[in-house]
Amino acid sequence: MNYLKTTRKQHEMRNEEGKFLKGTSGNPNGRPKGSKNKKTETIRETFIDFVEKNLDRLQKDFDSLEPKDRFKYLFEMTKFFLPSLKAVEFGNVLDEMSEKDFETLIEKLKNEYSIN
Repeated sequence: MNYLKTTRKQHEMRNEEGKFLKGTSGNPNGRPKGSKNKKTETIRETFIDFVEKNLDRLQKDFDSLEPKDRFKYLFEMTKFFLPSLKAVEFGNVLDEMSEKDFETLIEKLKNEYSIN
């Protein structure tokens, strides 16, 4: 049988079940700066793979949305890709816009950011 060798100090940091006592750790320096969570990285890679494999379908679904819904979708997605400069509530503003004003806004955004 292999037994874990522990120092007296390590032994004092654990309870009777061998678990670390509250406020103590087997890694007092913590996770190294910049290290990534393996599960998060796996989920991110899986999501990217899914999107890449379904780009045509996602584009068709996006194109089938009403202009107002497309804008809301794009606005929501920017939270994941762009740093937020200021928290602004757009939901109520968009709901109160007329369809014509909304279409004008979309056209201005498309022109300004060269979106087709």
